[in-house]
Parts: sequence; C-alpha cells; structure tokens
Amino acid sequence: MIHFEAASHTYTLGGLRLPSVTEVLRPLIDAEYRGVAKDVMERAATLGKAVHKLIELDLLNELDEDGLSDALRPYLAQWRAFRTLSGFEPILSEQIVYSARYGYAGTLDLFGRLNGRLALIDAKRTAQVPRTAGPQTAGYQLALCESSPSAPWLAEPIDRYALHLTPDRWRLVPFKDAADQRVFLSALTLHQWSKAA
Repeated sequence: MIHFEAASHTYTLGGLRLPSVTEVLRPLIDAEYRGVAKDVMERAATLGKAVHKLIELDLLNELDEDGLSDALRPYLAQWRAFRTLSGFEPILSEQIVYSARYGYAGTLDLFGRLNGRLALIDAKRTAQVPRTAGPQTAGYQLALCESSPSAPWLAEPIDRYALHLTPDRWRLVPFKDAADQRVFLSALTLHQWSKAA
C-alpha cells in the first residue's frame, strides 16, 4: 500500500521510497524556469500550493471563504467560473496515484468528466502553462490507470489538460502529444539511473 508523508513530501511503497512525478521531471522543470529568480519561484510555489488547497477545500465544501486572503479571492472566482461554465464533474481530487511497475508516485489535482469525456486536469497558477505539464499529466495518467486496475474509467479514453488560472481568467490547455508519456518515462529512466550511481 502506498504511504505519503506530507511533512517531507515523500511516497513509499512496501518501505521503498518512490520519486514523485514532479521530482522525476525536476531537471526539465528547472531548465524551463532557468531565467527566473529563486525568490520569485518560491513566492509562486507558495501561492500555487494555496490555490491547490483552495480548490481541494472548495470541492469538499470545507472552504472558509471569510478567512480567505485577498490574494486568493480572484483565484476562487476563476475556479468557480470554470466549474460553472465548463460543467466539469469531479470524481477525484488531490488523489495519490502510483506505479509499482515503473516505481514512482504522485498526487493528481483533478479527475472527472468534462463534456461527457474523462479528463485529468492539472491546475496551474503560473504566468504561462509550462511545457512540462504535458509529460506531468501523462505520468499521472499512467499511474492512475495502474493504481486503479478495477476502475470503470480504464475502458474509456482520458483527456489531459492544464487548468490555467490567473486572477483575471481561466483557460483549459489540452495535451494531445503522444510523446508526453515517452518523455516522462525517459525522465524517469534518467532519474533512476542517476540515483543508482
């Protein structure tokens, strides 16, 4: 059974530590953001985590709107506009998934139905949607299908998206490149190779 330690953000399966999807893609992510100052990245990461938590709590009907900071209110408005206008029906939120076959784990943001089709969605609060989001969602999809072998959605195709949230708008960015899974698995191979040295 998969175990997640929130304080250290580590996943273990049968006592073996598994790298996260983000950890696997870290070299590609770092290359994509190499021109951005470290303090800017840290502030963006903090706000991104807060937006993810906001979405999770809103789906659970546990969000304390009165206690929400002014910085987060526009993101809540855009998240809710997305829900209303897209008709997205969530099935899973902040779901831990893992692949024993490939040896990695992660926590996907959103999975549900969009326009009658299954959709795996990663929420992004970045200035623009990073190119690595395609391989990232492919990694989550692969692990979701393996860690839920009896789930009814295995018989249906799964669309992958980034939900790009800004204070002023939302947009869905589709990922259709079949190479995304190969890129993720290649990054995983390199990660495992580097750790075996």
